[in-house]
This record gives sequence, structure tokens and C-alpha cells, in this order.
Amino acid sequence: MDIGHALKSAQLPSLEIEVLLSTIIEKDRAWILAHPEHELSQTSEQFFSQALKRREAGEPIAYIIGEKEFYGRSFIVNHSVLIPRPATEGLIECALKFFKTETDNISDIDTDIVCASKKLGDLANISTIVDVGSGSGCIGITLALELPNIKVIAMDISSEALEVTKANAEKYSVQDRIECQLGDGSKLITNVKEPFLLVSNPPYIPEGDDVSPDVYFEPDTALYAGDIGMDVLTPLVVAAQNNPLCRAIILECRKDQVDMLN
Repeated sequence: MDIGHALKSAQLPSLEIEVLLSTIIEKDRAWILAHPEHELSQTSEQFFSQALKRREAGEPIAYIIGEKEFYGRSFIVNHSVLIPRPATEGLIECALKFFKTETDNISDIDTDIVCASKKLGDLANISTIVDVGSGSGCIGITLALELPNIKVIAMDISSEALEVTKANAEKYSVQDRIECQLGDGSKLITNVKEPFLLVSNPPYIPEGDDVSPDVYFEPDTALYAGDIGMDVLTPLVVAAQNNPLCRAIILECRKDQVDMLN
């Protein structure tokens, strides 16, 4: 099979087929489109066939190719972690803005989704960010890259997720500034020994909520949090407010959950 035939062989959007082929034969999409006559090797053809079946079954492309772009960088992902979403780039923007303004704020970052930032204490000389529910590490690692003087403590209840965090930290050569801790973040932050700023995109979807089909491929523990979606947010915020070393919190959550965070 040549590339031209492969591009016409599936009932998928052309962009998706191009991305799959690009990953399989390790060429960029421009090269793919410029070389329709290129013959796929038998191995590449087998991988392509398997990838098509997975995508046609609804599996997100990010899991199939093993990466997802976030804030202009490509992050390793697998089924142990959430796929980074464009909305969460808004959390990065909120955090960077907060470092400059130190001002409480609620910003819309997607439909009915907000970033809420709240100052709890003196932010002078803060050099540590705690990323609770780090998953792929896209939040903490991005902030480490954007803020070269910052250390990040990445916390997650999943050891498999922390392995992905570590892999991405090594990919971007910030492993010396990313400390991984395994466990419940609302409990772990009580042990942080230096002033810190808490940043988190925790599970906040209420159990039973309708979600898009591709979400079914992602880890439930990173998505759902009880009947009203507050089973993780509430203890996390309480622990942060009770810890004098936590000087601010910046959270992604639903707009209707903000009033319950106080």
C-alpha cells in the first residue's frame, strides 16, 4: 500500500489519517502529502491497520500515537493519564498571570469551566509549585519551563501516572526541578516544608454526568469525584487553607463549583 491509497482507505477525517501515518513512518505531514507514491513497509502497513481500527472504535488519537500537544510542546501520554486539553492551557495562563499580579481571579477557560485563583498569604520569595494530580505532568512541567527559577512537586495517587510525569520531565530536561510524590494530594501537602503555590486540575466531574465518548478511554479516577464533583476539590482546598505554607491556590473546576470552594 502506498501513502496515496492509505489516505483514502479509511472513513476518518483526512487530518487524522495524516497524523497516524506521520507517526508511523516518522515523517511530518507535509512530507506525507508530498509523497503519495511512497510505499509503506509491511510493518508500517500493519501498524496503520491497527491504528485505524483503534481510532474507528473511538479511541483518542493521542493514545494511539502516544503524545499530545500542550502549550506548544508535545507531551507523552498513555491510558494512565488524562489527555491534556486546550482548556487547561488557560490554567497555565492564570498561574503565570497570578505570579505577576498576586490578585484573586476567576477566569472562563472553556464552556462552564473556570480557573479560580485565590491568595492565602505572603507570596514573597515563593520558589515552589505543588501540582496535585500531575498525570502527564503537562501543568507542572510547563510551569517549570516557563518559570526557570521554580521547583515543582508533582503529586498523584497513581504510580503509573507519575512514571509518565517523570518521562516528560526527562524529555524536557527539567527532572532536576520536578520532585514526584505518590499519594493523596490533600494529605501530602501537609508535609510540604517550604512556602508553595498550589496548582491543580483535579477530578471534578460529578458521577453520572454525560461526557463525550472519547472520555471513556481515560482513567476514571482522574475525572470523576462523587455526586457533585467535589470529593477531591473540597478536601484539597481545606488542606491548602489549613496549611500556613500554602500561599495561594489556582484550580481548574466547573463554574458552579466555585462558590463551594470557600
